[in-house]
Amino acid sequence: MTLPRITRRTFSLSSLALATIGAGSLASTYARADDAVRHGIQIGALGALRTLLPSIETKYGLKYDVKDFRDSTSALLALDQGELDVANTTSQHLVRAISEGMDVVWICGWGGGYNLLVARKGLDLPTADKALQAVVLRRKRERKPIKIGVPTGSMQHAKLLFYLKSLGINGERDTEIVNIPFPNHPRALEAAEVDMAMTLCTFGAIAIDKGDARLVRHLFGKESGKQEIGFIVNRKLTRDKPELVQRIVSSHVEAMDRFMGNPDLRIELERKYSRLPDAVIAMQERQFLTYNYRTNVADLKAMAKELRDLGWMKQDYSDRVDRYIDFAFLAKATGQSPAELATW
Repeated sequence: MTLPRITRRTFSLSSLALATIGAGSLASTYARADDAVRHGIQIGALGALRTLLPSIETKYGLKYDVKDFRDSTSALLALDQGELDVANTTSQHLVRAISEGMDVVWICGWGGGYNLLVARKGLDLPTADKALQAVVLRRKRERKPIKIGVPTGSMQHAKLLFYLKSLGINGERDTEIVNIPFPNHPRALEAAEVDMAMTLCTFGAIAIDKGDARLVRHLFGKESGKQEIGFIVNRKLTRDKPELVQRIVSSHVEAMDRFMGNPDLRIELERKYSRLPDAVIAMQERQFLTYNYRTNVADLKAMAKELRDLGWMKQDYSDRVDRYIDFAFLAKATGQSPAELATW
């Protein structure tokens, strides 16, 4: 469009108009409208991030629209269908995305420590591995198999089966797996509907705090792995809008930098979002969860192998995991090399 030519006659009017809108005009020109980012997060999860991002987003020209999902599968499908720009996901669901040909990339880590194996009150169950194995196998011989509640097909289900396998226990044959959603675990333990639950740390902490359960194993680190949660986007977004992806990653890094090593701040932020009792929040943040924007890539590959060994995947996709990780944005945000970002 050709702009109108300014003459002596129109100059004074133009000057008056500029003076009238003044700084407001300059501000609207300099600070464009924030880009809306549709962020998929599981219901009740990532409270510290949810609470802190609104105070950071404007710095990066973003406006996060957090959309709640019942599970990681729903969030993954929404991302694949273009309904989200970024989503948090599990190591299991990254492998699932690879197996189903979804063109996604893991751009930032979050952490782990969510997996708790707890036993109901009144169950005399040892915590030592060999003693636990003996009780489980004895109960099987007595035809009173240990009942374990866990959402079937979940990451916790997979972790449970592999932990039991390490004890020489076949979870499908030597125990009774009961399909129970996570929120129902505290009630099921209280009512002795199950002997144990492989649950998220939030619900495990609720049951422990109420006195209805005790911790048998925190499946984190060593053989269990650490990397459980991270953030993914469609690869197309990294190609078409790399600058937007950079701002998304940078804002997440700034938020996580503030609370990663500060459990007191995490507890404060979680309290603002969560309706959980203070004791449960404190237990979750101080005893169980560990946060890091880096990614333990070896754990992602281990998950791919485990899913194949369980028969949940037709192939071992561990050799493809690297193709579905893009640390370029995280490297720029943190000043760390991709190699440094691949482990923690």
